[in-house]
Amino acid sequence: MPNVDATLLLCDAAQVTPDGKLHALGIGWTNTASPVTAPSAVAFILHVPWSETNRKIKWTLDLLDADGKPVVLQTGPESATAIRMEQEIEVGRPPGTKPGSSINAPFAMMISPMPLGPDRSFVWVLRAGDREWRAPFTTRPLQPQA
Repeated sequence: MPNVDATLLLCDAAQVTPDGKLHALGIGWTNTASPVTAPSAVAFILHVPWSETNRKIKWTLDLLDADGKPVVLQTGPESATAIRMEQEIEVGRPPGTKPGSSINAPFAMMISPMPLGPDRSFVWVLRAGDREWRAPFTTRPLQPQA
């Protein structure tokens, strides 16, 4: 199994540039709007050790509820799907990289507004190999109408 490490962040917006830099705005929030969330992003960097470069690494990113169950959203009148992203990557060694160096592989996943219940807890779970990283957040309670 891959022996990668990761940095996982919740943010308002994020993008990866063609030269491999991760840019993000509004990093580190833990509370969002409800009953429909604000647009947001999940940004992460996989830190791939030299020994794991030039090998396939699969990662998954899942949104789970407070009970650890996948969050499922309606996608049609009679269909629903869990919030899950996955990809298999192979990180190469850039020319001139010193043996033993760790290579960063950045990712930015833009998240459209989602209908998540008010005053609830959720967690994004990133998995690569047998390791996982968590980024929890809550939705705000509904505010009384004036």
